[in-house]
Amino acid sequence: MTVSAELARFVCEGMAGGVPEAVRHEAKRLVLNQLKASVGAVSHPAITRIHQWATKAEGTGRAHVHWLGTATTPHGAAIVNGALYEVLDFHDTYIPCFMHAVSAVLPAVFALAEVRGASGADFLTALALGIEAELAVATCLMPTGYYRGYVPAGLTGSVGAAAACAALARLDPERTQAALSIAMCTAFGLYESVGSNTLAYITGATARSGLAAFELAEIGMTAPATAFEGDKGMFVTHSDEDPAKIPGVLAGMASPWRLFGQTYKVVPTETITHGPVECVLALLPQAHGRQPERMVFSVNAMVQRIADERRERFGNPSSESEACFDLRHCAAAAWLRGRFTVAETASACYTDPDVLALRARIELVADAARPTFEGCALTVHYSDGSTAYHNVDNFLGTPGARVPDARLAAMLAEAGRELLPAGRADAIAEAVWSLDTAPDLSALVALLRTAP
Repeated sequence: MTVSAELARFVCEGMAGGVPEAVRHEAKRLVLNQLKASVGAVSHPAITRIHQWATKAEGTGRAHVHWLGTATTPHGAAIVNGALYEVLDFHDTYIPCFMHAVSAVLPAVFALAEVRGASGADFLTALALGIEAELAVATCLMPTGYYRGYVPAGLTGSVGAAAACAALARLDPERTQAALSIAMCTAFGLYESVGSNTLAYITGATARSGLAAFELAEIGMTAPATAFEGDKGMFVTHSDEDPAKIPGVLAGMASPWRLFGQTYKVVPTETITHGPVECVLALLPQAHGRQPERMVFSVNAMVQRIADERRERFGNPSSESEACFDLRHCAAAAWLRGRFTVAETASACYTDPDVLALRARIELVADAARPTFEGCALTVHYSDGSTAYHNVDNFLGTPGARVPDARLAAMLAEAGRELLPAGRADAIAEAVWSLDTAPDLSALVALLRTAP
């Protein structure tokens, strides 16, 4: 079987036979995680521009933009909601593939489920299957797809979105395969976009692309069966991986489920900064007034390379997006502010002379014993000659330090504290936890607005 055919078989059989309860529960957690990632982004300049453009271009309809409540087409909702999930970088990460696997899949299948009146259980099942198919494709393409300069979720998000939508609509295997192949042939997203609003747009546009691939396949659009492994297919054009890995990756779908390998962010910044920020906040209470002369982080070699490349490219941060993707800024801001929130990516913080001065005294040392991003260590050298050390093997949110359900709900409440009416965050969390028995998404959609 071709890759698209094998993925189609997996998706169709999974929708027909259902998925384990634990998988549906993890899908709920991922939904709740995206909601906490997006609620604080409603006034972000990128969202204002994308919302204005997308809802005007797409027109009105029966799907809704989260938090803003705008009624628009499924395409318009997918674009804006995808951007909302991405813009604060407060969402999920699948560290093995350097990607945010949910942010393009969820907005597409959410919009489709809303307009077609799908049950909550079917929505969760389709979401889980779409993410699993996407992660299989990403595992085949990474890491060299990332090294080439592609946004990993830009390449694979539309595949996952098409898979989830095809599952929800219960397309037959032939049309499901066509949806996947269309998405593979139209993948896009350059990593040069990092540090700009364009990255948020890529996520939204990828969600719409997957939704469009499904819609075209549903009405009979054909696509090459070898869209992935063909001589000029996705695998060859978007990666330098060994094709011998593909059969093993496909055989590994749902055994175990890759979606359990997701990392949930507890602070709104890029994944590689989470370990450093956690180390900073662990050592800060022990400083007792001592001033750091320099801070030395022991990190995965790729983390050092990425952080140094961005410092060379951007210099000092000049926007919220650049600050969010600047490891040294995040660590310095966390030390001086005693926290890391959206405020620590704002202009008042990234232009603060004290933050900039400490940022310049932060060193990163590659540690060959750290194969991934999950861990790091910090040695603080104080001006009085003393030192302090802290190590994190698995920062909070990784599979090795799982965020409890209650913490996810609490993060939604905190992120929406100044935006949501009293009690709304708790009601949203309860609606998400109850999706298994919901006849449709209407009750949840009604709650996803900032108005009373």
